[in-house]
Amino acid sequence: MKAGLKISDDLDDAIASLSRLGSSAGKAQAQAVNEVVKQAEQQLQTEVGSVFDRPTPFTLNAFRIQYAKPSQPEAAIWVKDEKSGASKGLAPEDWFKPQVYGGERALKASERMLRARGILPPGMYAVPGKGARLDAYGNMSRGHIIQLLSGLKAFDRAGSDHNATGSRRSRRRGHENAFFVLRRGQRPLGVAERRGNSIAVVLVFTRAPEYAPRFDFHGVVRKVSENDALIEAAVDKAVADLLGVSG
Repeated sequence: MKAGLKISDDLDDAIASLSRLGSSAGKAQAQAVNEVVKQAEQQLQTEVGSVFDRPTPFTLNAFRIQYAKPSQPEAAIWVKDEKSGASKGLAPEDWFKPQVYGGERALKASERMLRARGILPPGMYAVPGKGARLDAYGNMSRGHIIQLLSGLKAFDRAGSDHNATGSRRSRRRGHENAFFVLRRGQRPLGVAERRGNSIAVVLVFTRAPEYAPRFDFHGVVRKVSENDALIEAAVDKAVADLLGVSG
């Protein structure tokens, strides 16, 4: 998802200010557009904080800007479409799409591994159970996920040796026998963990969650790009900077 920003030709005051600069108008226009697109990013981050519960830095910093240049005075902002180490196997765009357009969310890397192992049935998703250890953002902690995948021999990543084995080291960690699949007959219901004499449900398998649109990416950017007062103020500042006039 991507949105472009530029200075509309019907903003008479802004265009008049730029016309005073002659051949330098492109530079000032680019500076003004870049100020506006940065405002759009800030508003998107504010919306993230309003819509989502305890958003992670991964979510707050999911936006990328293509800045305007004097030769091309139009900027763009979009949700990043490349994966990172903090992305749980997803590009930010994969995670945001159902929040913007509705529909089913993409599978997390851990869910793909469980499905490949035959543990997570087709059409089902995994959500934290009451016994899951959560991080500061309310998600199952990365360490607990790795322990679970290791214990179920489902960890599948190039160069990884996380899967539990019968070795002394694995037995000492205890992951091999700690986790097991809860079933009703032949149907997997989730994953449980043995903790001493008790058992904790750490993952529950559910039907694919259907999301309603709730993050208005395009609406937020459009509201900023149509804020004439904001744009004209950005143009006035850019013109003043170029002319060396202090506010």
